[in-house]
Order: sequence, then structure tokens, then C-alpha cells
Amino acid sequence: MIDTIYRMPERLEEQRAKRFGLLNHLLPAAGLVLLCLGAYWPLFHAGYIWDDDVWLTQNGAVQSWNGLWYIWFAPQTSTQYYPLVYTAFLLQFKLWGLNPLGYHLVNIGLQAINSILLWRILRLLGLKSAWVAAAVWAIHPVQVETVGWITEQKNLLSAALGFSAALLWIKWAGLDVTGKMPVSEKTASGASEQRPPVSTGGCMSRVGDWKLLLPATILFVLALLAKTDICTLPAALLLVAWWKQGRITRAEILSVIPWLLVGALLACMTIYIEHGTAGALGPAFGFSLEQRLIIAGKDFWFYPLKLFWPHPLLAVYPRWDVDHFTPADWVFPAAALAAPVVLWLLRKKIGCGPFTAVAYYAITISPVLGFTSFYTMIYTFVADHYQYLASIGIIVLVVESAAAGWERLRGYLKKIEAEKNTTGLILWGNRPGPMIAASALLLELGVLTWGQSQLYRKPTDIWNYVLSYHPNSWLALEQVGLYNLQAGDIKDAEEYEEQAMAVTGGENFFVDANLAYLYVRAYNDISDAIPFLEQSVRLNPYQAYNIYSLATFYEQLGQMNKASALLNYGLKLMPRDSQLHRAMGEYYARIGQPDAAITEFRAALDYTPDDVPVMYDLAIILANTGRQNEAFNECQRILTFDPGFPDALLLCGKLLLLQGQPSDAIDYLRQAVDALPDNIDTHLTLALALEKTGDPEEAAVQRAIAVELEKQISSSKPAAARVQAVH
Repeated sequence: MIDTIYRMPERLEEQRAKRFGLLNHLLPAAGLVLLCLGAYWPLFHAGYIWDDDVWLTQNGAVQSWNGLWYIWFAPQTSTQYYPLVYTAFLLQFKLWGLNPLGYHLVNIGLQAINSILLWRILRLLGLKSAWVAAAVWAIHPVQVETVGWITEQKNLLSAALGFSAALLWIKWAGLDVTGKMPVSEKTASGASEQRPPVSTGGCMSRVGDWKLLLPATILFVLALLAKTDICTLPAALLLVAWWKQGRITRAEILSVIPWLLVGALLACMTIYIEHGTAGALGPAFGFSLEQRLIIAGKDFWFYPLKLFWPHPLLAVYPRWDVDHFTPADWVFPAAALAAPVVLWLLRKKIGCGPFTAVAYYAITISPVLGFTSFYTMIYTFVADHYQYLASIGIIVLVVESAAAGWERLRGYLKKIEAEKNTTGLILWGNRPGPMIAASALLLELGVLTWGQSQLYRKPTDIWNYVLSYHPNSWLALEQVGLYNLQAGDIKDAEEYEEQAMAVTGGENFFVDANLAYLYVRAYNDISDAIPFLEQSVRLNPYQAYNIYSLATFYEQLGQMNKASALLNYGLKLMPRDSQLHRAMGEYYARIGQPDAAITEFRAALDYTPDDVPVMYDLAIILANTGRQNEAFNECQRILTFDPGFPDALLLCGKLLLLQGQPSDAIDYLRQAVDALPDNIDTHLTLALALEKTGDPEEAAVQRAIAVELEKQISSSKPAAARVQAVH
């Protein structure tokens, strides 16, 4: 009893410490969440932009549970093999459909989570400015492109999983050294930092370590399945281990070897798909080694500049003129190589922090420096979302250096205080000064981010903003013209596309193709469109849709051999393209070669298994060649992707009638009538099925409806059209 009484104050103290410890975690985390909500608030009213249609709004695989198999086990069916992102989109689609608000909320939430995880990582590593650095990273304006672009949920999801893996690995490796290190060394900016004694044995020997390493490995693999740019994480972790310990242990190297192997495998798959499916092939990507080195050098310095001066932030930045590089341009790659070398040589004087920060930045940004081709290199070599993770190195370096500067200032003020016997200066240097400076910085960044987020309300706002700074941006002109064309504003669309053509000197395959489609839509004249499409394909033959369209135009003019030759040419270049296989199938169907058509349609479905129109084309040709069971199975497959597809419902009913199953046919035909109440064929087919099941009265009703519809249609058409309809 007495012992309990004596221990009571100790227990109360422990409880108080736990409560304050919890608050020390919750309050900073809540602050980061509030910062993200405030800075990105305009995104609550944002919509879809750019390629959100390819990834989400027009992607059948993420709108049906049947798409899961193709998302995970058929890499050739996606623009990129990022199955975790597609799965996330599928789950969100099932929750709120295509309402963009839900997706934007998820993006903002992920950014808040990522900032909390980054704060925890930096805090574990003993950085004094951990929270401020994480906050700066969270609401810096360069992050708006990642957070505001729904497609870039891949960046956010991959980072969340990667940060979680890094946290566990840091704990596994024993790098959680806050307040425990007996060895002193200078930090990024020269201030002393506490570092552990060099390990002599490695971490693998500690009991239970696998309980951290195994989930860390799983999280890293999941991060790769969201976006493979995270493949640089193992190298970054080894770099951090060297920074904190002065060496990298054998156990640490062994621990990341599986990470490196899986990362390399999935990175190679990304490159393969980028070149094949995404179209990063052809003359537009034929850069020499010298060009790629200079591109990489300029890219390397572009991103820190945007961090220090984030204005203007554009969806597309002007592309470096790769055809007119000068000897002076070699300064950029030379300086990029020199920076880490110089910091390495100075490490004993200024500490290892600056080298670590810059090396982390270089490692993490390396996948997007242009050493391998990616599709966006057609129009730009840089983008804000490319430095989403890499920017951490520069931000931490600057913020931690500022924190060290305050430490030196505090020492200087303390010296003055001792000399002049005053306390005001030291108090200012100790607390209010850094807090006011950090608050002012975050306020400024928040305002800039809030303003940048407003551009994401509609896509034309983004492109018009680009044009306000770069009136000769051919891609912005082309995109505004395209949106005007989709809105039916032919005159403005033509004006923008012709401006884009003038800017590029008539040698731009994007603009050529858009002008071709504009002339077809505006004037219904394919003869004017063909020369533009021919030039577009000549400039870049790796364009499946344009080859498909050009072949269709040739067929309409009766130039069948020309159409066939073009499609065969396209399939030699892009044998995995579903559009070209479909076009070839349609061509064979028109010239009376059904077996060849079936082969091509099946090949198309190998690459786009959710393409309902192709399935329907295949079902029709199977039915017409007497393969009714196969045709019915294909119809069933259509209805798993699109249960209300009326043509498939009607075809299912017809096939069941032919197979002598009128009762089963009626179920499909009633659904077809509901979906197509003004279609004569559906009513007549249902009437036939009803007659065969012994229901002549309802059959008569359906025939009467069909007759009435035929009268309405005939009375509203000219004589020539009326004859065709009756026939």
C-alpha cells in the first residue's frame, strides 16, 4: 500500500508524458492536414483534364469488376502497367461514379497523408526542421499538378506506399537516432548533428527484425505497382544509411537487393509499354547521345529553379531546342556532375548533409531526365509532377540550412546578451524569429498554391494560362482548338489549329491530324483531310488512330488496296495495337473474308479486352458465319462489361430464337425494347418470340408498335430515304 502511494506520482508523471507525447504527434499531423485542405481547397471544384479520359472516364477496365483480371494480369491492355492505381480508380468509381469531386478529395487526402509520413521520416532521422520541411513540401505550388490532376493519383499512391516502406526500413536498420547519438558531426548546413557509432555487425542479427523488413518489402512492391518511378527508393535508403552511420552495412545491402531486382524488372516493363502502347517510338524520339546529355543537364537545373521561383507554373513548358545546341549548353550537364563531386570533396568541412541531399535529388530525378524516351518528350522535357519526390532533397537542404542559420544566429545573440546584459535578443532568436519566418513562408506558399489550384476547374483554363506566357506554344494552341472542336465551335477550333500549324511551320503531326479531323467535321470533305493525315503519318508513323482513320478514308474513296497496304504497314510497326487489328478485321469483313476478320478481332481483344464495340463486331461476324454458340458467348461477354448494351441484348435474343429457345430469348428482347423503344427491329423480334411461346395478343401489340414506328419514320424522311428504309 505504502509502495503504491509512493509510486503514484511516478505513474501520474508517466501518464502525463504519454498524453503530451500523443499531442506531440497529433497536433503536427493535424496541422499538415489543415495546410493541405486550405491550400488545395479550389480543387473541390475542379474537373477532369488532359488524359483523365484514357485513365478513368473512358476506360472500361476501371468501371467494371470484370476489368480486374485485365488490370492485373494483362499488362498489354493498359497505357502503363500500374495495376494498383487502376484498382484504386475502380473502387472509387464504384463509390461515386464519375463525379470528379471524389477523386480530387482522395488526391488531397493522399497528399496530407504523404506529408505526415515525410514528417515522421525526417523526424526519425533527427532533422530539427522536420515539420517545416514536410509542410513546405506538402503545399509548395509545384505540387499542384500532382494533386490537381486526377491521373497523377499514381504519384500520390506510390509515394504513400513508398514512404511507409521507408519508415519501416529506417526502423529496421536502426537509423531512428533522435536524441540517442553520441557521435557529433556537422549537418547539411554546418550545424552539429548527432550520429551513431559505426555499426560493426549489421542489423540482420537482431531478433524480430524480419517483422519490419517483410512488410516494408511488400509496401515497396505495392508502391512500384502504383508507379515505377519509386524504383530509386532502395538507392536513396542506402544513401541515408551512409549519411547517418558513415558506412553501409552488408545487411543493409542484402536487404534491398530484392527491392532493386523487382524495381528494375517493373521499370523495364514500364519502358517497354511506354515505347509500345504509349507510342514513345519513331523519329520524334531519335535523340543522339549528345542531345540526351544536354537535355538531362538542363532538366537537372530546371527543377530547383522552379522550387525557388515557382512562377509561372505551366502544364507544358517550352521544349529545349535540341537541333540547335551550342557548346555553351554543355555547361548544364557539366555543372550537374560537378555539384555532387564538389559537395563530396567538402564533406569534412561542411558535413555530409549537402552531398546527401543533392545525391538524393539526383538519384530520384534520374528516371525523368531523358536518358530513356517517354511520350511527353514530343512536346516538353520537363513537368512539375516529375519532381514530386525528388524535390524533397532540395527542400530539406534549404530548410535545414535555414534552421542551422538560426542556430548560429542564436549563438551570436547569446554572445551579445552576455556582453550587454539583456535578454530580448536571445528570446527573439530562440523562438519568435524562426516561427514567424516559417509561418510567413508557409502562408506565401499556401496562397500561391491556392491560386494555382484554381486553374484546374476546366482544361481550357490550364491551356489559356500557358498561352498567356507562351503564345507560341503549339500544344496549348492545339489543345484549345481540340476542345473547341469537341464543343462544336468549328470557327474558333480552325483558328487555333491554324495558329498551331503556323508556329510549327507545317511540320507537326499532332496539328496535321487535328486539322484533318476538323475539316471532316466542319465540311464533311475527306479529300481535304487526307493530305493532312498523310503528312501526319509521314512525320510520325507510330500513330495507330491516324493510320486507322486514313485507311477508312481510303476505303470510302474506293482505294481498297491503298487501305490494306497502310493497315499492314501499321501492324508491322505496332503489332500490339488493338485499333489496327480492329481496322484490319473490319476491312476483311467488308471484302468478304470472315475467317481473317475473326482472327483480327480476336487479336484486338487480346490488347483491349474491354472493347465492347469490337466484341459486338466479332459476335456479328460469328453469327453471320453460322457459329451461333460462339456468337452467343461473345454477347454474354459483352453484357458482363456493359449489362445494358442494347445491340448485344437484341443479338442474344435473335441467337436464342435461331437455337429454338424463344422463352429465354424473350428476357433479352424485353430488355432490348426497354433500351431501344424506337427501334423497329426489337419490337418485331420480340413479337416473333412471343408468337412462338403462345402469346399472340402481346405479339400483335409489338407488331402494331413496329408498324406505327415505321410510319413515323417514313413520314419524316424524303422519298429516296423512305424507299431505303422500307427496303
